[in-house]
Amino acid sequence: MAQARKVLIADPELNVVRPLTRALRQRGYQVTYAADGSKALEVAVLRHPDVILYDEQCTLIEAKNYTQILGSNPRTADIPVVLTTHGGDLERLRTWREGFLKKPYNLDEVLSRIDHLCRRVEAARGLKGDAREIEGGLSQLPLADLLQILSANKRTGRLVIVNGQERGEISLSSGRPVNAREGDVEGEKALFRLLAWKEGSFAFNPGPAPTRTKIDRVMEDALLEGAHQSDERERLLPLLPPLSTLVSLSASAESPVAPHPVTAAVLELLKTPRTLREVLDEVDAPDLAVLSAINALLDRIVISPLDGKVRGAEPVLAAAEVHALRAKLLRGRVARSAVVAKVIVVGPKAGRALLRGMPGLLGVATEPGSLRSGFGTLGRIELSDALKVDFVLLPTAEAARPLWRPFSHGALGALVLEDDEAALKLARFCGFQLRIPLVLLSDAGVGLLKVDQIPPYLRGAAGSVALVDNDFLLALKTLLRAALQPAVPDVIDKVVTPRG
Repeated sequence: MAQARKVLIADPELNVVRPLTRALRQRGYQVTYAADGSKALEVAVLRHPDVILYDEQCTLIEAKNYTQILGSNPRTADIPVVLTTHGGDLERLRTWREGFLKKPYNLDEVLSRIDHLCRRVEAARGLKGDAREIEGGLSQLPLADLLQILSANKRTGRLVIVNGQERGEISLSSGRPVNAREGDVEGEKALFRLLAWKEGSFAFNPGPAPTRTKIDRVMEDALLEGAHQSDERERLLPLLPPLSTLVSLSASAESPVAPHPVTAAVLELLKTPRTLREVLDEVDAPDLAVLSAINALLDRIVISPLDGKVRGAEPVLAAAEVHALRAKLLRGRVARSAVVAKVIVVGPKAGRALLRGMPGLLGVATEPGSLRSGFGTLGRIELSDALKVDFVLLPTAEAARPLWRPFSHGALGALVLEDDEAALKLARFCGFQLRIPLVLLSDAGVGLLKVDQIPPYLRGAAGSVALVDNDFLLALKTLLRAALQPAVPDVIDKVVTPRG
């Protein structure tokens, strides 16, 4: 039987502690209470809790001194301590190693933070002693936390991270990062890219340290710089054209005198037109430095988009629409990485036609497993560097109905490619139960959906219902724009746009 997780709450405010204690115990946690710093120190040494919530109003021992004392004791040095507070200087609070929680508490936020820290502690224990390998998902254990654990245990080997078709690896020597690779990119540039990954799976494989060292930073320094690079990159990207934009040297502009080495490398590359993504990959400097150089050169019109051309398919949505859709998905939350939206595909037999016919859709594999199983992700479209859309197949069989709701959670809408009875039942569930927009794609080279009007079975759905004739891209645009509008019951749109 799994050992119960232990939480110590050090806080003089009993009216705050009681509801939190009750919520934690209902979820199976063992909770210990301390009214002051001295008692909290005694409990930490004797009971060794998994997580400590320490309020800055605790008497006898200040919060900073408390963490220093725990850190000096080998038995308690690995216990994460979260500061609890009514507020104050945010800059000071942000320096707290394990973060802080503001009162009055949002219970969901507190429980999520404690669960996250407990998972990290459990993973750290799994690496001690004779444990040789660790694997899991980044959604349960973020990469920065995993690297802290590997560093604290001075592990040597390779950490492999996989997210769909993307793959990266980080080489460690005695807990220090010595190299990283993401695609054809190596070193710090690759490490900072990987630290921004929030999805995917990982596996740590112990082994000898690589003979070639391309990163010379301690882990804590690398993680802090990686967080800074990620934040600044997200700030810069909205100011730039899409990374698929072709750019070249401007005909009339004068190049800067004695430019910075990164700026000089960008200018040298752009003697031949390239996309911004190609420049980002080919200049041997961290992405933030390259993006900053590109931004400055665009501002001074030393470089410029090539007649506004963008490689690949025409944009699915305008920039303002992409921004609005991303904001709707986030609902006020802050995201450091790209937001991934979901579109349900109703019609597993037509999945291959969708992969072939949707411009810009990149399959998760050359032959996605979902084509055979009728269940899973087909592929992804990048609407921008900050917003991506995954196309997900759901099984239409009645026996799979219990899976429909959990695996369609958060979907923007459903693209209906088949009109047999089972497919229409799933479409009806999406329209009436999930209340998301439906777009039916009629005879778009698929040869499966043969209708010239909205089936009666789908009329009156809570979300809008549209029929698009023979155009995958228009169907996607219609679906995404419908997702931006509030659902209006009994509204039925019909879009008929033949090719040519």
